[in-house]
Amino acid sequence: MLDLKRELVRSLTESDISAIIPKEVDKIIESMVEHKNPLRQNLPRKPGSGAGVPINRRDGASTEPKFYGDTDSFDESTGSYSQVVFTYKTIGCQGKVTRKARAIGANYADLLANEMEERSQEFRDKEEWGYFWGDATANPKQFDGLDKLTHSDNRFAVGGSGGGNLTLELMDQAIDAVRGTPDMIVCSKRTRRRIRALLQTQQRFVNTTKVKGGFELMSYNDIPIYVSNQIPDTLKVDTDGKTVTSLTAGTLSALFILDTEKVYVSELTPLTIKPLAKTSSQFDLFDIYADEVLVVRNPYACAEIVGIV
Repeated sequence: MLDLKRELVRSLTESDISAIIPKEVDKIIESMVEHKNPLRQNLPRKPGSGAGVPINRRDGASTEPKFYGDTDSFDESTGSYSQVVFTYKTIGCQGKVTRKARAIGANYADLLANEMEERSQEFRDKEEWGYFWGDATANPKQFDGLDKLTHSDNRFAVGGSGGGNLTLELMDQAIDAVRGTPDMIVCSKRTRRRIRALLQTQQRFVNTTKVKGGFELMSYNDIPIYVSNQIPDTLKVDTDGKTVTSLTAGTLSALFILDTEKVYVSELTPLTIKPLAKTSSQFDLFDIYADEVLVVRNPYACAEIVGIV
């Protein structure tokens, strides 16, 4: 916050927001979005280009390898390929500082810095929400989140529509289902407390591990557990116990496990702040935006446990 104020004081006048130095302010806004947010800092972000990220996925051959005799002919079978394109989508918000607020309140740099900080946090929350619950079918302006991109075989129900208690056995099953090396567990604060209680009940150590950004997180099977405020404890699920039907009408939660070698965010336009041309004496405007998409190279590279009470 102090860095942002200092940069604003140095780079703008009280009458013209367009004097901001975008590169310096962009860096500070990005640091605000990542502040105390190990999830955003550790979910890989890769630069992209074009309209989207094309991924070629292979379905295995119909004939499995087997043992043959010395002169036997090998059975021929070829796998099939399909292309999936993860299309970039825009996440953004706009902020303003009014003329009257400037007249009543503190100096202009303080007001603008405060508004940028608050809007950047709101941007972060919506971005993170999209990583889990984005649905391009329901809203074509969104990209699909993990709830949509996880293969149905890797979605595990704790119980029926009423949910159930999380068990370490079910967590082990979900971890084993991830193809690759899972290195991230993401859940709500309540679910993290459930995991801690399970470990203590079985008289097992509650271990911690250090991740990028200097954060020390609780871990399970050497996999760090990240907490997200965008995984609510108010989910409602269908009778199959693993299809989320509402994010706000229930009392259940979910947990995601992923391999970040195959799950990452591709950025066409990294987080950017852009001052807008002044069109009125009543306020100054700025936009915060990014063009990005969540990429899941293999739908088996993640798993989801649904219906946790």
